[in-house]
Amino acid sequence: MCACLLAPAVQAAALEFSRVTITLGEDNRIYLDAQTSYRLPPVVSEALENGVPLTFVTHVQMRDTQAWLWQKDVVDFRIRSVLRYRPLAGLYEVRVGEDDKQVFATREAALRYMGRIADLALIERDRLDLRHEYQVRLEAYLDIEALPLAMRPRAYLSSDWNLEAEPWEWQIRP
Repeated sequence: MCACLLAPAVQAAALEFSRVTITLGEDNRIYLDAQTSYRLPPVVSEALENGVPLTFVTHVQMRDTQAWLWQKDVVDFRIRSVLRYRPLAGLYEVRVGEDDKQVFATREAALRYMGRIADLALIERDRLDLRHEYQVRLEAYLDIEALPLAMRPRAYLSSDWNLEAEPWEWQIRP
């Protein structure tokens, strides 16, 4: 089983899934690889350069296509990535989750690293009903609630801060 989507570069969206791959590993787990491209509008870039941390969320879901509305998703988790500029050092810091912290000399390198999901184990194939199809859905967005309190009203009212990727959906049969 392998599914792959290459998004065409037609429009320069602020957040965009440029590549998503779902594979079945030799260990019988279903893995996700993805790359999210980030293009920050000038007002968001200015806030970042002035020390405002930006929190982006990638939401990963897998759901049985035959499930009722109230039934739980098979997979449902969020990856929180925080991008921060350290003006005194002139470096960009990326923190993914609690344990992964990296420092970069350029914003482009930091954004590229932040957008990469590699070999993320979604679920063991044995836990799925092999007769059913499952829908995998990815979303990515800027978490406005994580901004400093004084910035949130402007962020809610300005379309410049409404950064989200077009959701990516794919159906698989394990």
